[in-house]
Amino acid sequence: MRGNGADQTDHDSIRWSRRRFLTATVALGASAGLAACQPPVPTGGTGNTGPAAPAPKPDGWDEIVRAAKAEGSLIVYAATSPDVERVFVEDFGAAYPEIKLQGVYSGGNDIVTRVMAERQAGRYIPDVVVTGSFSMLETMKPQGIVAPLQSAFMLPEVSDSSKWLQNTMWWADTNEPYTTLNFQGLLATPVFVNPTLVDPNSFTSYWDFVDPKWKGKIVSNDIRQTGPGGVPARFIYKHPDLGGEWFERLYGEMDVTISSDQRQMVDWLVQGRFPILLFVSNNEFVLAKQQGLPISVVPIETFKEGGAIGPGGGSLAWFDRAPHPNAAKVFINWLLSREGQTAWQKQTKLPSLRIDIPKEGLIEEYVPKRNYTYVDGGSEEYGRVTADVFRDLITRALDKAVRS
Repeated sequence: MRGNGADQTDHDSIRWSRRRFLTATVALGASAGLAACQPPVPTGGTGNTGPAAPAPKPDGWDEIVRAAKAEGSLIVYAATSPDVERVFVEDFGAAYPEIKLQGVYSGGNDIVTRVMAERQAGRYIPDVVVTGSFSMLETMKPQGIVAPLQSAFMLPEVSDSSKWLQNTMWWADTNEPYTTLNFQGLLATPVFVNPTLVDPNSFTSYWDFVDPKWKGKIVSNDIRQTGPGGVPARFIYKHPDLGGEWFERLYGEMDVTISSDQRQMVDWLVQGRFPILLFVSNNEFVLAKQQGLPISVVPIETFKEGGAIGPGGGSLAWFDRAPHPNAAKVFINWLLSREGQTAWQKQTKLPSLRIDIPKEGLIEEYVPKRNYTYVDGGSEEYGRVTADVFRDLITRALDKAVRS
């Protein structure tokens, strides 16, 4: 079992093995270097690809926009991402140049800490927050810091549920007041395979991975720590046909190798050391795929138990006592509109939950299918399943395996 890191020798060997694989690929006529520079494989897309006719604005909208321009400023706290920053500065700035958006970019937990410290000092600085849903719901909603978001909706297309996946608004809140909306949805894929060793379409149930034939052949991210794999792990834990027993059997019976080094686990997979990889960072998967390495996802639609989607950093809330309330309303309505979500997708290459915009050019394995029903793994209900649950389950299973 590996821990959080690897020594320099391990990293050097990882780089060499990946370089050797890519060199062999080039020799066969496929330039891995060029492949890494190409955009993600198009998905085929959904929705209307033609330009949308401007929708009529509701009564009062022009007054809100004029008031927002008079305020002249907007402060948004958001997850760290140059792509997101471009959405805010370039795209929103082009739509409303009179409103100067100031972004503060940080991790979700850091945002919470910052806001709580500001409130304790009696300071009300940000207007809007865009980050992961759990950080808002766990701390800021109970403190009354985030306000009901629906009160900011003005454009009919924003609150029209038919424009969103599964004909629903993806509220992260379990109960009213609804403060946090997931507008982005990524398939929460728990299983990756080396397709030269395993057919990714050969699985029909999560229970397939406790088949004795896979004993000693699985490597897993350590989900006892907060991080990658949390959304699909929560889905499995809460599923009535899987639950804690699945984790106990997997980690107690299957001699699973556990690591926290995301890149190393992907290298082990593509080198063939392990044919199956669980709960790894999607970012590392995408990087390996773009380099032409042998890695595939097992589509969650093939599992009879189903699967979840998660918002990543694509959840939205606004603050009570926002210093620029009109600018905040303009931003919220723009971001959730077809125009704003098209800009979001173009910059981030991640799927919006709006279904009236095309999905070409996105990372295919992230895009939910319109004819499939998913669980919202970014909801408050799933957020209550913390890493402590998995730490207890998995540690107990590993201890039992050692004693047996």
